[in-house]
Order: sequence, then C-alpha cells, then structure tokens
Amino acid sequence: MEAFLAKLDALLQYNLPTKIQELTNVVLIWIGFAFVVAMITRLLVWGGQWRRGAFTVFLVGLTGCCTGILGVTTWRKIENFNPFSPAGLVVSVVASVAALFIYQFCSLFWSGKKKGE
Repeated sequence: MEAFLAKLDALLQYNLPTKIQELTNVVLIWIGFAFVVAMITRLLVWGGQWRRGAFTVFLVGLTGCCTGILGVTTWRKIENFNPFSPAGLVVSVVASVAALFIYQFCSLFWSGKKKGE
C-alpha cells in the first residue's frame, strides 16, 4: 500500500508545461460543452437516430458547437463572443438540431434503397 501511495505522490507532484496544460484544459472544456449540447439535443429530438451510440451523440454536439459558434461570430461579426455563455449554448443546440435534421434528410436519399422497395 505504501508503494502505491509513494507512486501516487510522485504522480501528483508531476506538472505538465504551462502551454500543454492550457491546451489540455481548453480541449476538456470543449469536450464537456459538446457533451452538454449533445444531451440537450437528444432531449429535444427524440427518435431512432440515437441508436448509433454515445460517440455519434457526441459528434452531433461537437458539430453543433463548431458550426453554431462559427456561424454566429461570422454572421454577426462579434469579436469577443464567449462561446460558453447561455447565448453560445442556445446557438450550439440550434445548430446541432439543424445538423441532425440535415443528416436525416441526406440519409433518406443515400440509404442505398432502390425505388419500389
């Protein structure tokens, strides 16, 4: 047990360089924000499209975060927009719902089924 605690103490004292730690924090914040957006989208849009798994849900949330925030900052030309605000959350959820409907619309045409089946 003491060997484990000694290794744990050594691990807790290890610090990453500042730039890598900041990058890690930003990535983890974006992953968490995309997950929250995906869960809200999942609550709003209920149906069979969510049978694909948790990774697909996460990708829908990440797509909504990126396209929604990029769209609002370029369309409205906002320079200091905080994406982790209530406005950023609403924009991201709307964009992820739109991305999900576009995905469903495209999957109807490219599902591989022939006419009459």
